[in-house]
Amino acid sequence: MNNKLNIQKSELIGAHVGDGTLYKTSWSLVWELRGGLNEKDYYYTNIVPLLKSIFNIDFIPKFRSGGKNGCFGIQTSHKDISNFFLTNGFNPGRKTHTVRVPDYIKQANNKIKCAFVRGLFDTDGCLRFERINNQNKYTYPRIEFTFASVNLRDDLLNLLTELGFKGFKWGKNYYHLCLSGVTNLEKFIKEISPKNKKHLNKYEFWKIYGWNNPGAAVA
Repeated sequence: MNNKLNIQKSELIGAHVGDGTLYKTSWSLVWELRGGLNEKDYYYTNIVPLLKSIFNIDFIPKFRSGGKNGCFGIQTSHKDISNFFLTNGFNPGRKTHTVRVPDYIKQANNKIKCAFVRGLFDTDGCLRFERINNQNKYTYPRIEFTFASVNLRDDLLNLLTELGFKGFKWGKNYYHLCLSGVTNLEKFIKEISPKNKKHLNKYEFWKIYGWNNPGAAVA
């Protein structure tokens, strides 16, 4: 584990746990971080500066093939990047069902934990609103995560509980975690401080209008 773990590195590790991939080719190790086509701003304004602050390397995110319409993100074989993830406990290959919150994150201070959650939420979390009490509009906030790894779900719930959030879990084949309600949402925005506009636009629309129907706020 990197003994000089800081907020920036913790956030990047969280993003890698969420949407990152480390894999071998015939000539090198490659690291990728990919998101949706509506996340260009997040990559330019957050991921690129984050990588610059850690490695002092400039990256240009690009359109990538994959999925129905393609995706957007960063791909690199730079040794400093791959060595960073190797040093911090991530082996090449599929991590979908085996990944979990690293022990050094669990044992870190709250600022490090919050940064990890921010990176994970910005890449692999969801903010949505549901109808309650027979209302016509979607007013009740839910912060949600869905994983193929039960250990990641349970580790994250424990981490969030330590940070003062109240969540619940469910699922058998896919493992779900939810922080519901206004108190959880406001605390999450303040303390976790997500950076991805696909989440923030929904939150800001809800703050102004008190509701956010599916599709009402576009990142």
